[in-house]
Amino acid sequence: MTESALFQAMCGKQSWLFTVTLPLIYIVLLFLGFSREDIVEEQISEIWIPKSGSFYKDKQYAKDLGVNLNPISTFLAMALSRDGGNIFTSTRLEEVRTRMEESESLIVEYKGEKYTWDDICASNSAGLGGTYKFPCVRLTPMDLFQESRWFLDSTDRLTWYDNAIRNELVKTRVPRFGVMSQVCTSTGASSTGDFCDRTMQLRQNETYAVEQGYPKSYANPLNLFLDISDMEFNDLCKICMESAWDESMKELTQAVTGLFLVLEIELQKLIKIGTDSNTIELAKKVAAIRVDLDRTQVEEYYTHQTVRALYSQIGAEFYKTSYELLMASLSPICLGLVPGYNPTCPPESLTLQEAQQHLITFADNEFSSITTAGSPFPFWSNGNGTGIFLGGTSPVSGSGLNLGGTPLSAAKYLDLKNYGTANWSLFNSSSVVLDPTHQLLVNDPVFKWFTAGQTPFTGHCGNGNLTATGNPSVDPSLVPPLNQNVTQRWCNEFSKPYLKDSTETVQHFAKMWYARLLDSDQFLGTTQGESDPYTWTSGSGCGYSLKGKRPSYTGVNESDILRSASMEIYYLDEGASAGSIAPSVLLGGTNPKIGEYNSENPLTSVEVIQTLYIASVPENIVKRVSNCNRPGGAIDISEDDARAILTTWKERFEEIWTANWDDENSGDVMFSGYFDSIGPAKGTNERLLEDITLSSGRLTLISIVMIVLISVIFLFSFDTVKSRIGITLAGITLVILSFFAAVGLGILLGIKVNINIAWTLPFIMLGLGVDDMYIILLSLMKQGGNTKKDFLAGMDEVIVPVTMTSTVNASMFAVMQLVDIPAVFKTAQVALISVIFLYLTIMFCYPAYCYLDMRRQSAGRLDLLCCIKAKDEKNPSLDHSEQNSSEWQKSTMYSFMFSKTYKPLLLNESRGIFLLSRSIIWMTTLTLVAVGIYGIGERNVGLGLEDFFPPDHQAYVWATVRTRELASWPIKINWGQIKYHESATQMKMLKQFEDINSLPLVASVGTDSLWMANLLIWSTKLCDANVAREDPDIYECGSDQIFPKDNSTCSGSWTANIEDLKLKQFKDGTEETCASTAEGICRPASQMHGKDLEDLGIDSLSQESYCPVFDWSEEKLQFCVGKWRLYVGGVKGELLVEDDATEYSGGCGSDFYRDETVKTPIQFSASSTIYSIDLLTHDDTIDLIKETRNFCDDHDVIHCWMSGPPFNFWEQYLTSEIVLLKTSSTSVAVGFVVAAFFLILQMKREGEHPTTKIVMGSLAGAFLIAVTTVLCLIPVIGFSVIADVNFTAFSNMSFVLSVGFAVEYSVHIVHGFLSAPSNIEGAKARVEHAMSFLCIPLTLSFISSTVGICCLAFTDFKFNEVYFFRPLIIVMMVTYFNGCWFLPSLLTALEFDCLNLGKSSESDGKILAVEDDKD
Repeated sequence: MTESALFQAMCGKQSWLFTVTLPLIYIVLLFLGFSREDIVEEQISEIWIPKSGSFYKDKQYAKDLGVNLNPISTFLAMALSRDGGNIFTSTRLEEVRTRMEESESLIVEYKGEKYTWDDICASNSAGLGGTYKFPCVRLTPMDLFQESRWFLDSTDRLTWYDNAIRNELVKTRVPRFGVMSQVCTSTGASSTGDFCDRTMQLRQNETYAVEQGYPKSYANPLNLFLDISDMEFNDLCKICMESAWDESMKELTQAVTGLFLVLEIELQKLIKIGTDSNTIELAKKVAAIRVDLDRTQVEEYYTHQTVRALYSQIGAEFYKTSYELLMASLSPICLGLVPGYNPTCPPESLTLQEAQQHLITFADNEFSSITTAGSPFPFWSNGNGTGIFLGGTSPVSGSGLNLGGTPLSAAKYLDLKNYGTANWSLFNSSSVVLDPTHQLLVNDPVFKWFTAGQTPFTGHCGNGNLTATGNPSVDPSLVPPLNQNVTQRWCNEFSKPYLKDSTETVQHFAKMWYARLLDSDQFLGTTQGESDPYTWTSGSGCGYSLKGKRPSYTGVNESDILRSASMEIYYLDEGASAGSIAPSVLLGGTNPKIGEYNSENPLTSVEVIQTLYIASVPENIVKRVSNCNRPGGAIDISEDDARAILTTWKERFEEIWTANWDDENSGDVMFSGYFDSIGPAKGTNERLLEDITLSSGRLTLISIVMIVLISVIFLFSFDTVKSRIGITLAGITLVILSFFAAVGLGILLGIKVNINIAWTLPFIMLGLGVDDMYIILLSLMKQGGNTKKDFLAGMDEVIVPVTMTSTVNASMFAVMQLVDIPAVFKTAQVALISVIFLYLTIMFCYPAYCYLDMRRQSAGRLDLLCCIKAKDEKNPSLDHSEQNSSEWQKSTMYSFMFSKTYKPLLLNESRGIFLLSRSIIWMTTLTLVAVGIYGIGERNVGLGLEDFFPPDHQAYVWATVRTRELASWPIKINWGQIKYHESATQMKMLKQFEDINSLPLVASVGTDSLWMANLLIWSTKLCDANVAREDPDIYECGSDQIFPKDNSTCSGSWTANIEDLKLKQFKDGTEETCASTAEGICRPASQMHGKDLEDLGIDSLSQESYCPVFDWSEEKLQFCVGKWRLYVGGVKGELLVEDDATEYSGGCGSDFYRDETVKTPIQFSASSTIYSIDLLTHDDTIDLIKETRNFCDDHDVIHCWMSGPPFNFWEQYLTSEIVLLKTSSTSVAVGFVVAAFFLILQMKREGEHPTTKIVMGSLAGAFLIAVTTVLCLIPVIGFSVIADVNFTAFSNMSFVLSVGFAVEYSVHIVHGFLSAPSNIEGAKARVEHAMSFLCIPLTLSFISSTVGICCLAFTDFKFNEVYFFRPLIIVMMVTYFNGCWFLPSLLTALEFDCLNLGKSSESDGKILAVEDDKD
């Protein structure tokens, strides 16, 4: 159907189809789209993160593999002093602590169930079976102070005690102390050399320590526990200790197992020949012992035997001193006792050996339920706690189990070596019949320990007072009140049984007693269930000591608090798992700056502190709450439930944390924070994003009302028939309906309404649509009549320019698909649909309404009240004869806008005024371009969070302070499928990690935090996994794992450090040194294991350094990595595994071993989380991206990529300038091509000029349109920059939209100029011909669009005002001036015949005369 036939049809009986069909379709689309749930795009990632490019492909690669690059969600909780002063004061820190407690106590209710922080946090487990038994992980500088212990409950403290005290210290280090002292020193009972002599002497001999350059305080025997843990595995003492420990336990286990096997056999022989009941009972005990006897139980025996010896060795000096001080006051009393009461007074002094024996006697003494702690002083008449003080020589209480005697003397008695041979016989006996009472048997501490485990004993742990003398000759006031000064109280509710008798075993009470002894002040100084990492430190962290405490701020002066805050910041484990926490992540506004302060040069002020609350993601929350350890019971929920819970929890937690942030009277501390959107679950951005997006509705409505009012004002006529208010309202309604139908279709196609759509398109697309409506309506008005012929003539004039502008606009939005930012291309997709819908409406629907309105006028019916006819005699408009077009020229609009305003200014008949005005206009345009070029040169790139949040939002404070003081983000390094099994790849992988960690914008962490580095160490002789293995019979280092295919082990080797990797940091040997990280994993030859040096064929004097590597097959790599993950934990990286983990037998539904099958070849891996720091500007962030790309993305051998907020959200800024140039230039080029095509087509159709002339003229016209567009783009961009609008996806789209408006103006004007009747002579006259009509609709379009966009200035969000209003209002001003003033002015100077392509006369014979105004 040709355009003529189309418009002919609108005049026929089928006109109703044109008026009804599209509106009905649009209504359906609008309803279907907007009736959907979740139509607003709340995820910032779906607006801001690029969807193409190498970075996107890398992320998509990981996504396709099922990798979650964001496994945790984080709340950045900031606290800062309101007055900008120091926050590290006692009162302010207490404010922070109180707010933390309030926030972490949050309970969220969902579907009748209550959920707490323990359900939400990323980790609250201390290992398998430990879920809900340890506090949630959060990183905070408040952990510097012991007041933060409030968040540990008794269960948490018990878990910590079991792991940190019992497992890591007592179970692991105490027995090794026994081996070290007995085997690895020259004076040991089983000495194999002097490997540990120096270590022991430094801790036990003050004089020797000072001689070796250590402080006198270094000589503390208890700190040998630290040495045992801290020694490197190349240390000869450590090598001796570990090898001797393992061999000793193997031999001891074998011996003990053999002992009780032979003993069981021989006891059964006795029973067969007949024996007494005691022997039968012993046989039962031995049989029971044999059932459960394993290495774990043997190690337990050895540990307690070592504690007994350690007690006498370490405690003797202190005991001797205490004894002599006490006797100095007791001797006079003792001597004055009634004769016969105590015939011998205790000696006043002791030798060290006697003190040691006293302690041994105490440990072996009977257990007391009255006063379990008892006393080692041998002053009582009996040892059960009821004896008389100074009435005998017995201590009070003890383990109840005498472990004295020669270990394995029973084996000697049973002649185990010869058992089962002809040479076997019982020791020193000609008989082969076992004597169950033989001293070598019953006095064997091994025999006594294990039989005690089968011997019942009734008692409890008691805290009673030690008894006094009761001697009548002693004045009670002269005797120290023993129940206060001497009595110790070891027992609490966790000492089972407590206060109430229960029948257990002798061994049970002995274990309890030794445990309480180790907890006592003489040893570790802990209290089970009460002590925690804040009140008891292990000495692992820099600045901490064994048995120390974290500092307190309560009642402490400011300078001392700041000195405490100058220490390294650790989580509860003092850096054992991940080292210290980078202060750049947690502290801001420090003086001195971070990196410049330390204990010697402490902080003098800190303005802001930040706590990182780490929450889980829905899939893991589902698993968490199904755990039977959950308080309140396990529960099954779906991921959708978990997402809803997490979303609610985030919002509520943020509300509590930031409460009263803007109330100056609410304390000295202001609280603000930011929650990410990972989950996906709405965070701070998303909640605000939703509010901003939805808030556009009010201003959109006001904009529509303003457009309506302007249109009505200009198209109103007192001639109630000629008035066109009704058809104007109809047009605006159709434009609105078309736009929102386009949005509805976009929603149906999966395009949610984002902030760009909501705050750009209504104001732009309605303006473009109304502009075309004005063109059509005024073109019909210009015809001067209401006949069908007038209708067809009017539509014929506008179909080409309207089609051209719509095509160019559609092409422009299509070009925006080149931009990979969702905010742009999704908005452009909706805009493209909108352009199409608007064009269909303007061409296929609205003209039909216009024709009906013309019929109304012909019928003399009133505007708006079309059912009423005007009276003929009073209304001259009812003359249906052909009207002269001069009536258009006499209209108010024409008179005001063109005749009295536009024409005198631009087309003045006075040549002088005309040339002056043209000069001014051209100079103005040149000035605009010049200023624009200057502005572009001053451009800034990037949109920060501080730009997004309004000043009255708490997150604005967080974002502003973060940018200024705490500009850090969590980041990761990711690798794809590389040759992980090859040593060269491993070295390069470590090099990439270290190079990135060495960047000034990254907080450095040790190389061993990288999973590959950890795996490499595990494969060497430096592996420490065997120190505290879960099952002592299963070895956990790489060298212990046998690859079944070839029986090789998962052992690595060492190679020269050809990549110049970092070296591990060591203590220098002359003083106590402490490093926050271990730096690298490579070592100088001097720090290598002796056997490794032999393998390399070098000695320790070599100046070279070496690094661990391995070269395995893919299959072996799969096997070894699987074993490493199982034993070491594999938590320092993310690898792809099958879903075949074994459920932990001691768990309850959601605890699994990390024994999943590793997918090979390894297609993905990642580093642990590290932190970018000091990203104070967008340029800093862009520098970080560029610098990391040098080492990662652009690596010539191994490709890796970064992830994290800086890379996700700032990546686009690397190319924003190029993207703007590409989209704007492409849009201009497309505009040129489209304009040229349509102009050639239109002029060729009219066929009055040669083809060459038509082509030349059309190309010139298209070129003029392109030039005008460029002259608009440059000032729009430049002035926007001057108006503080940075280059972003939002502003770039606004800049490119100037192409649309420039084309909208220039196409109509150029077309009008080219198609002006050929008999109109002169460029100026043709411009006047074109603008006499176009001035009015284009000006109306400008006014209505500008007024609509001005509504944006009244937004409540400064972000909208900056990034939408400012560039768009500049677009409106610049494009209108250059399009409607400069371009026509330029055309007046183009006196070229090729530009005169119009017909010889008007097609209907009516040529619009040009008014010949006089000066």
